[in-house]
Amino acid sequence: MTKRLKVVEQKQVLDKLVVLQKNKCAVCGKKFTARDYAVLDHDHETGFIRGALHNSCNGAEGRVKTKAKLGHKGVSYVDYLIGLGKYLEEHKTPKYQLLHSTHLTADEKRLKRNAKARARRKANR
Repeated sequence: MTKRLKVVEQKQVLDKLVVLQKNKCAVCGKKFTARDYAVLDHDHETGFIRGALHNSCNGAEGRVKTKAKLGHKGVSYVDYLIGLGKYLEEHKTPKYQLLHSTHLTADEKRLKRNAKARARRKANR
């Protein structure tokens, strides 16, 4: 039988889930911290509790789901996310030896920062 939690019961349920999940986020698998604390995640369509997530993972999940629903009508957000995951996994190793025109390597970024800093110091003399 399904039970609707009372607001005062949510903290107790969250604490139990954190213990069951070994103090780790159900999405990223990293430990909960004071800064990235556990929140009670639920399905906004059904209301069912799904698990304990970092507050940041919970927010990201909601934003990604919203974007997937808005941009890809006719494709469920779950199918979209699975497809995105497969795509990113497939492209961990570059298939094409081409860099995007706007991409800067770590060295290029460092050189750009240094040039800016030199220009600021010169202007402040």
